[in-house]
Amino acid sequence: MYALIKSGKASMWELKTCYTLDEALKLYALIRMETDIEAAQSKELADKNAKTGRR
Repeated sequence: MYALIKSGKASMWELKTCYTLDEALKLYALIRMETDIEAAQSKELADKNAKTGRR
C-alpha cells in the first residue's frame, strides 16, 4: 500500500477509512498496469529510435 501513498493515488487516511482491502488491491493493480504500459511504450519508442538511428 506504500506504493499507493508514494504515487499520490491515495493517502494513509483514505486507505484506512475509505477503501476496503479489495478496493485498495484493485487500485494498486491498476497503477501497476499503468506503469507497465508506460514502460512498454517507452521501450517500444527507444527500439524504434534505435532502428532509425535517432537518440
